[in-house]
Amino acid sequence: MAPSDETILITGASGMVGSAVVLRILKEGYNVLLTVRKEDQIPWLKQVFQHESQVKFIHVPDFLKPGAFDEAVKGVDYIIHTASPIPRPDLEKPWKENYIDPAVKPTVEILEAALKEPKIKKVVVTSSCISFVPLDRSQLGETRMARESLGNPTIDENADFGFPFGAYHASKIAGDRATWSFRDTKKPPYAIVTINPDFIYGPIPVLKSVAAMADHHTTSSILWREYHGIDGLLRFQDVDHSVHVDDVADAHVMVLDEKFKDGERYILSAGEFKWDDLLAHAVKKYPEENFKLNPIPDWKKGWDALYYRLDASKAEKELGIKWKDIYQQFDDLVEHMKKLPKE
Repeated sequence: MAPSDETILITGASGMVGSAVVLRILKEGYNVLLTVRKEDQIPWLKQVFQHESQVKFIHVPDFLKPGAFDEAVKGVDYIIHTASPIPRPDLEKPWKENYIDPAVKPTVEILEAALKEPKIKKVVVTSSCISFVPLDRSQLGETRMARESLGNPTIDENADFGFPFGAYHASKIAGDRATWSFRDTKKPPYAIVTINPDFIYGPIPVLKSVAAMADHHTTSSILWREYHGIDGLLRFQDVDHSVHVDDVADAHVMVLDEKFKDGERYILSAGEFKWDDLLAHAVKKYPEENFKLNPIPDWKKGWDALYYRLDASKAEKELGIKWKDIYQQFDDLVEHMKKLPKE
């Protein structure tokens, strides 16, 4: 069957990853049905995605409501579930209500709804690389290396996670565990595959202006603010790792192929980089932007104990991805920002 004869239900289309996935899926010729929590999002998303004949929307105001996706799944062939909460400094306790439930319940709801549509061949769930990383990094051993074969660590969903990123981390573990628990207990007729990306950088297709970056809650926006002297949650030592949003979008399309079987999980990461090396690149290439980095603040002392590494060799081998490195990620973000209106 040709892509033009098939429809993919996609959640999270108003987000960075979801919008990149939509654009990539449309390029392949598929039809898409996009969920929106607010109907006033639709006019802007129509501008972003174009392809009017291929794009339809459905209003799903409450992703946590039982049966939330029952109407949305009717007649679709695939589902890509990208919607997920992002950590915000102002979003704190109760951790379970603000982080765990919004990661777990919509995932379970969409998997349950998919059982009611016999046409559905596969559900692709966007998870995170940290779903394989224990809250206590020492459990990874001296290498601190996470890989798919480790599976998900256990967590107490009612624990006090201390700060937003801790709760976010727990939510990704909980969401991934819920996905595979559903598969093991319900044994659905459709395949389930998860994409587990690293910190995602690059363009944000749905961003309206440069000014909107100030309170945008994506990893790319955190990176942008970090290089404008605004401390974020991601930088706490001199080394980190990441993946380009384009590589993440490509992976979602690739795994729709029937050769990628039920139960597959893929860590996506372009590898490690040094924050100061990226700053040197940014200053040299874009002197007019006045990029800078603050010293790592004292309140992040000890955070290096949170660091981990990623083995993305499975995705490299099976998906054949040639990773776009951190410099390409940063350059593509800068060029994207240059095209946007200031306000």
